[in-house]
Amino acid sequence: MKNIFKITFALALILLQLSCKTVDISPKQGTITVPANNEIRAWKNLEHSSFSLHLENKNATNSCEAYTIKNNTENWISPSLLANSSIDFIVPRDGEVVLKNFSNENLIINYTIN
Repeated sequence: MKNIFKITFALALILLQLSCKTVDISPKQGTITVPANNEIRAWKNLEHSSFSLHLENKNATNSCEAYTIKNNTENWISPSLLANSSIDFIVPRDGEVVLKNFSNENLIINYTIN
């Protein structure tokens, strides 16, 4: 009887560890190209813990909008990622980031995960 309890307990621990497993997002910094008049999604369908994200737009004239999405709910990050500026925000656990570019040229956005 004690062995059955030990085996059941061990299996429960293994299942708990597997169900709580999340991905460590890497690389921690890089660039994202947002196509002209389009949008790009990052970290979609990826299980991860919440994290702080820094975005930097070095374009002199064009801006883009940033959103987080979790459970199909889109939240606009205010203010938008303006030209020659940066923003910091928290990406929720298992959430994704959407960058929307309404300009006629590609935007190169630098990102850093803190």
